[in-house]
Amino acid sequence: METNNLQTFISVVRSGSFTKTAEQNFISSTAVMKQINRLEKEIDTKLFNRASTGVTLTASGKIFLKYAEKVTQLTNQIYTDCHKLDGTMQTIRLGTSLLHPSMPFMSTWNKIKTKLPNYQLQILQLPGDLAANNREYSMLGQECDIMIGTFDQATTRSLVTAIPLGTYQFGIAVRSDNPLADKEEVSITDLKGQTLLMVPTGVSEKNDQLRQEILTADPEITIKYTNGRYDINVFNQAVDENDALINVTPWKNIHPNLVTIPLKTNVEVEYGILAPKHATEKVKNFMNVVSKYVSKW
Repeated sequence: METNNLQTFISVVRSGSFTKTAEQNFISSTAVMKQINRLEKEIDTKLFNRASTGVTLTASGKIFLKYAEKVTQLTNQIYTDCHKLDGTMQTIRLGTSLLHPSMPFMSTWNKIKTKLPNYQLQILQLPGDLAANNREYSMLGQECDIMIGTFDQATTRSLVTAIPLGTYQFGIAVRSDNPLADKEEVSITDLKGQTLLMVPTGVSEKNDQLRQEILTADPEITIKYTNGRYDINVFNQAVDENDALINVTPWKNIHPNLVTIPLKTNVEVEYGILAPKHATEKVKNFMNVVSKYVSKW
């Protein structure tokens, strides 16, 4: 009986849905159902009552849950104790890309790495990041263990575990021939007459706050929405249509034909180390240790 299947079973119990579990673990709903079906076949009993509104445990499922939790807890403890004993070096894969640069973390890592002698970072280039619209966190736990990126309450509730490192500032990215390009700082009143390109409501808590601030100051400002989170097409659109693009600190050099000017606002975007909500024990331990040192600063 595979522990991965047990962990998926526990995730389904907690979420009450195959679909929600699939989203949280970045796998398909079909894959979740196959794992549950495999468990039910192994123990020859039905674990869930399935309905259009979700799933609930059967009587057998409630009994199975107690043992599944014990087995996964014991497995995790075995993993932790063995590595404590032999001092094995643990490699943490840090994904990096244009949208998720690792540089903001490296100064922090250089300060604390001597305190974490059993861990080493392997920095990996994330494939297709700028072409992966709406899949900002999908590579966590797959191509990499952690990445550096923005987060808010919505994402930490459902998608990621985060260790705050600091804040990014908002800016406005425009073509060099746009009148805003010559300014040292852009105020909201400077946006009058511009078409503002940004993510739609609900994608980012901080973007929603900024949008409200902009529209409160000037309801006539034209806002054009992207299809979701940024990909390379969004940056190209800003160039092709001469739109003013809402940008953040690490993205100012993504497109060579765009100039980013700081936006005068008190709204900032928190960023930090991101790990999957249901990470491996190795990654959980790493995040716990790093969090202790970072929280002291």
